[in-house]
Amino acid sequence: MHIKGAVDSPLQRPGRTRVLVAVSDETRPRMEKVLAGHDLVIARNSVEAEKALAAHDFGLIVLGVNFDESRMFELLAYVRAQERHHVVPVLCVLGSSRRLTAMAVEAIDRAAKAMLANAFLWLEKFPDDETGDARIRRIADYLILIDGDMHQGVTSS
Repeated sequence: MHIKGAVDSPLQRPGRTRVLVAVSDETRPRMEKVLAGHDLVIARNSVEAEKALAAHDFGLIVLGVNFDESRMFELLAYVRAQERHHVVPVLCVLGSSRRLTAMAVEAIDRAAKAMLANAFLWLEKFPDDETGDARIRRIADYLILIDGDMHQGVTSS
């Protein structure tokens, strides 16, 4: 089996990719820093996100749990229902969880993945420094390279 566009090296970084970032105001600065170098399309509410999804193709979609009054799941369902975006990698993130228990965060993680998100990150588990940001960036790059490429097409050899 040959996977079209498969990555030979885990150190390879994707080229400049259009990324939809639909996260809370609190989480946005960190995600902008982590994803610097990509073409970021910032959505500040669900209407802006849906307009961006209608207008552009994306290599990655980042959705925040607390985006637009906690509408992440609604937007995730919308993304997966769209033919144009149903295979685009989706990274769901939770920035601040002051009011949530670890069990609640685990439930959000499982629900997001059940709705076909490719990954869920609890950002509090990543130090807000160069090392933590680099770890988040590697995960985003992985999703762009691996998940994105795998959904481009698998052919038999």
